Amino acid sequence: MFHRSRFSPVAHLSTWLAGLVVSLVLSQTASAGVPTDPAERAAIIGTPVAIQIFPESIVLSGARATEQVLITGTYADQSVRDLTHVVTWKIEHPQLVRVQDGWLRPMQNGTTTLRIEAAGKTAQASIRVEAIENVRPISFRHDVIAALNFGGCNMGACHGTPSGKNGFKLSLRGFDPAADYLQLTRDILGRRTDRLNPMASLLLQKGMGKIPHEGGARFGAESLAVEVIERWLGEGSPDDPTTLPKVVKLDVTPGTRILHAPSRWQQLSVRATFSDGTTRDVTRLCNFSTSDAAVGDVNANGLVQFSQSGEVAILCRYLEELVAVRLMYLEPKEGFAWSNPPQVNYVDQHVFAKLRQMNILPSDLCSDSEFIRRATLDLCGMLPTPTEVQAFLADASPNKREKLIDALLARPEYADFWTLKWSDVLRSSRKAIQLKGALGFQSWLRDHLASNTPFDRMVREMLTSNGSTFANPPANFYRIARDPQNLAETTAQLFFGIRMQCAKCHNHPFERWTQDDYYSMAAWFARVRQKKDQTVPGKTPAEVLSEVVFTDRAGEVTQPRTGKVMAPKFLGAEIPAIAPTTDRREVLADWLASGRNPFFAKSVVNRIWFHLLGRGIVDPVDDFRDSNPSSNDDLLNALAADFVAKGFDMKQIIRTIMLSRTYQLSAETNATNQDDSKYFSHAVTKLLSAEQLLDALGDVTGIREKFAGLPNGTRAIQLPDGEVNHPFLKTFGQPARELACECERESDSNLAQALQLINGPTINEKIRNPENRIGKAIAAKLGDSAILDELYLSALSRLPNVGEKSAALAHISKATDKRKAWEDVMWALLNTREFLFRH
Repeated sequence: MFHRSRFSPVAHLSTWLAGLVVSLVLSQTASAGVPTDPAERAAIIGTPVAIQIFPESIVLSGARATEQVLITGTYADQSVRDLTHVVTWKIEHPQLVRVQDGWLRPMQNGTTTLRIEAAGKTAQASIRVEAIENVRPISFRHDVIAALNFGGCNMGACHGTPSGKNGFKLSLRGFDPAADYLQLTRDILGRRTDRLNPMASLLLQKGMGKIPHEGGARFGAESLAVEVIERWLGEGSPDDPTTLPKVVKLDVTPGTRILHAPSRWQQLSVRATFSDGTTRDVTRLCNFSTSDAAVGDVNANGLVQFSQSGEVAILCRYLEELVAVRLMYLEPKEGFAWSNPPQVNYVDQHVFAKLRQMNILPSDLCSDSEFIRRATLDLCGMLPTPTEVQAFLADASPNKREKLIDALLARPEYADFWTLKWSDVLRSSRKAIQLKGALGFQSWLRDHLASNTPFDRMVREMLTSNGSTFANPPANFYRIARDPQNLAETTAQLFFGIRMQCAKCHNHPFERWTQDDYYSMAAWFARVRQKKDQTVPGKTPAEVLSEVVFTDRAGEVTQPRTGKVMAPKFLGAEIPAIAPTTDRREVLADWLASGRNPFFAKSVVNRIWFHLLGRGIVDPVDDFRDSNPSSNDDLLNALAADFVAKGFDMKQIIRTIMLSRTYQLSAETNATNQDDSKYFSHAVTKLLSAEQLLDALGDVTGIREKFAGLPNGTRAIQLPDGEVNHPFLKTFGQPARELACECERESDSNLAQALQLINGPTINEKIRNPENRIGKAIAAKLGDSAILDELYLSALSRLPNVGEKSAALAHISKATDKRKAWEDVMWALLNTREFLFRH
């Protein structure tokens, strides 16, 4: 006989009955953060027009049944508030059920009624308790693994690490329950579990913090997780039968919801559906996490608490099933009134609708000088010349900004700069594909971008490429990413915006992607091969630097955990039928640009938006997942739909974005948007990229940088790869192109950058060069005022104001060495935030 645990049906029923039958009113146990003061609770409840109970009919079948009940108030303005933890609960027959924080558990068979009263409104729900004598056995996979997940015991930082902790190893997040079962019941002779005295088990003693444990206390003594583990041990720690149904779905209530002050809490209720059709509440065995704890956090029982206005995605995970719910909380802003700013196109429509909902006013339009500087930097990676600035400022036509955008898109520098952006994430470098390969790949990209080839056609050409990497540059895609796994990760990250790396070893912890998804994605590239190019004349095989990419007739990918051969599968969709003679990549490329692909268009327009607005709608741009939601779904969907409708025309989508008032907003903030970094209510101020800054220094001083092995006049934005050994570029974050990620480009300021700008050789040599802009202006006998205007126009794209002009000219007039005085002025301009930052 095994020891009867303290949670045996008889024991816990008698405990629950004691003291409860004497009262008809059940007070809610205070939840963390929820006010206990009656006046504060009354303020939260307010004056609802109705109260709803979810679910309206509650059935608790079996001794282990539970139900997380939600109480919602609706109000005259159509808003809703979660009242679960602030109302008074009345159970007609309290001996039948136990309630704590809205969580019901059965005590006796029978029927009763739950009644809620608040601010003069009432609601009721029926409760039926049945089969209390039926005590469902604890399932190791459904209950114990979930309890370990709940406690975080099998997370990557704890015993779920590949090497385990202190000799105890669990599979990460319970993805290998068979191995976990052996660890718990057989390893070190089963010392971690005590079937005769479950509460004495090391698993529980350490988990509850009763004895020293490096991870600290992971479970509360009265938690469901402790009860589950103790019961399982008391039942003899059995394994599950092979017929155990699988979890097939999670339903989380509520789904998307907008809350309004003063109700800053929302309780979640989670129900699992199994393959045999049964369902049950699993709220207290779920893991909950938030996308933004600074806005809204969630506790272990699924209670979300907001600390400020904003949106969060709450990720709810039970075993291998994940669901994210979107919640928004809004607080009124005193004196806020929507200003109805003009809307140029659908971009403004969606951005401003979101801002209005969030009680945020957009900034005013940027000035003309700010616009020409911003647009030229964003499209061409360079500063406008003084002549261009003066002409633009003098243009009185109402559509001059539109004309400027069109002119910039037609310039060769546009193709240069956007080639640089794509070359970075495509990892084009001589280290991987030789200098000749990098130059060829760069030229191929540039030609397509200059001619505005539809972007889906460019990607198709890369994905389906064969032949010599020198003769057919897009084939370098398969020289940079060489094996099916790397190709799957690169393709997903670049063109779907999905990071699949985690799913290589285990199911993704924060997304729906499984190991099967990962290796099915890799299967698209299972037959891609590379070999030395044998057609190069006059070269031995050892001297040949190019490779030939080709498709083999055979080749498969095997899922390492199951040993199963994986068929190519559209990510998140079906397994297509592919003829044996068909190149699998052709099928993948067809799907990529089809209306059935939910990822490609969104990923590309989001990346374009990031480069123009300074932050992705989904950010980071290559991390689309339910637990990292977009800041504006309607905007992202509209941009993607437009991109597809216009034939994947990059210039068209860029033009649409730049014509919007949203793009043209000032970086100057107002009282309502000064804390906004998410909803595009003002322009983002960001440090110029390494290449932009080096070119800008050359443009302002008139002394272009020279790069070894490249023609004179080559701009930094035209460099073929990240292997150019230039200290200034490396200091300011030029990527080595080893990652298919925008994150490789460093954008944070640091001390080394300050030293380069204050007294570095690059800036000093350009300022002191006798042939620079200062030297030529002095030689041309320009007046001091004209020289100062030229310096300001070249560096800041504007003329100096009265105070700036007065101070600078006073410095020049007092100087004994006029040349050095002008160098001081130039140095000062080149070290201003206005010069160093895009704004």
